[in-house]
Amino acid sequence: MPDPESREFGLRGWGLVVALVVALVVIPWTIIGIPQAQGLLETLPLGYRDAYLVLPFVPAVFLGALGVWTALANRRA
Repeated sequence: MPDPESREFGLRGWGLVVALVVALVVIPWTIIGIPQAQGLLETLPLGYRDAYLVLPFVPAVFLGALGVWTALANRRA
């Protein structure tokens, strides 16, 4: 009989959910809203080109770090 605790979502599962929501919802809508956020971009040292290049890297770095963290945690367990 499988252990019921092994079926729980846990911290790694919720981290993955947050990463996917950021990658698939927040960042695309942020990119869509860049033309309307001209005032915000002027206060930051980002132009339109920079914002379009930098924003997709946010979820990529987060998902990469989450993958390394999960792999190391599963290796220890």
